[in-house]
Amino acid sequence: STPPASTPPASTWAAIYLGVAAATLPAVLPVMVGVFADRFGYGVAGAGTIAALNMGGILAGSLLCPLITARFGWTVVIRAALAVMIAGNLLTMLDGHYGYVAATRLLSGLGEGVVGGICYAAMGRSARPERSISIYFAGQSVVGMVGMGSFGWIAASLGWPWLFLILSAIALPGFWLAAVIGRAQPAPAGPRRGRLSANPLVIGALACILVYFIGMASLWPFLERIGIGKGLSPGTVAFALSASAFGGLAGSLVASVVAGRLPRTAGLLSGLCLLVAGAGGLTFLPGTAPFILSVSLFAFAWPFQYAFQFGLLASADRDGRLIALTPAMTGGGLAIGPAIGGLLLQNLSLGAVTAFCLLCVTAAVAGTISLRPRPAD
Repeated sequence: STPPASTPPASTWAAIYLGVAAATLPAVLPVMVGVFADRFGYGVAGAGTIAALNMGGILAGSLLCPLITARFGWTVVIRAALAVMIAGNLLTMLDGHYGYVAATRLLSGLGEGVVGGICYAAMGRSARPERSISIYFAGQSVVGMVGMGSFGWIAASLGWPWLFLILSAIALPGFWLAAVIGRAQPAPAGPRRGRLSANPLVIGALACILVYFIGMASLWPFLERIGIGKGLSPGTVAFALSASAFGGLAGSLVASVVAGRLPRTAGLLSGLCLLVAGAGGLTFLPGTAPFILSVSLFAFAWPFQYAFQFGLLASADRDGRLIALTPAMTGGGLAIGPAIGGLLLQNLSLGAVTAFCLLCVTAAVAGTISLRPRPAD
């Protein structure tokens, strides 16, 4: 079933743009880690901590989002959160002391998390949530590719403060778009709407997304080491990872086209088959071509399959309130997965990591399918 088409098309597109804008820094996180390590002089460990605090702020903001929006309108909350996010970016430029920068990045991340949560809620209330989230991920992929290729040059040529000016400028249209996104809010918020209803279907769907991202993130960060372990040259591995970026973009675009035509269960199962093929190739097939193909299949399957998961979550959360927690689930998975994958790879084998990844994804798909909501009366 499909949620009511409560979000006007303009609101959906506004949410997609602002969601991508709010996620610009995470999309170029490797470059930003380099800036904090080299330009700020914090070293790799210090830069990693700054990045973790920024991501922690995003996680906290997305967790707070449903509570805030239960009492205040989306338009007001978006503008306030954007002000916090931009203030964090601009304040970062004023002082280079470690504790100060850590605080400003945490502040900025808090605003990013709230904005992202509302954008997810608006996309989930669109007529075709799978298509909306797929276009969002495609936009994030494009921003990531452009930013990864240009932000390092900008920092070296023009100075690192320009990075935070660019991040702020990208988000500025959000002050106008906030009113457009606000039209998608399910009902006027107020004291009587302060409590969030704990719909078991929604909680289950969110848990499945968390498990899915834990599984995918347990294998993804180690693709470079897997390629080197297969005896491939660093240049070949770098080419394969670059190709995977286009694979992820293709997965998002294909999902945006077929989401309205392919049943959600079929989309989930076909994505699982693609993932099994990619993970199996990474584990068992030697050589350059199989590695490039396997990495690309893995990258393609990730957003393709997730689009259908998000669609099922949107169908369950018809009032669009708890769906704002989606960034917290994906962020939690991206934090937990690499830790588990690293332990398995170090102490057991690549096969153990692959098995864990597939077990998590299979459980998430099976759980999501079993949690399909009944058609609305």
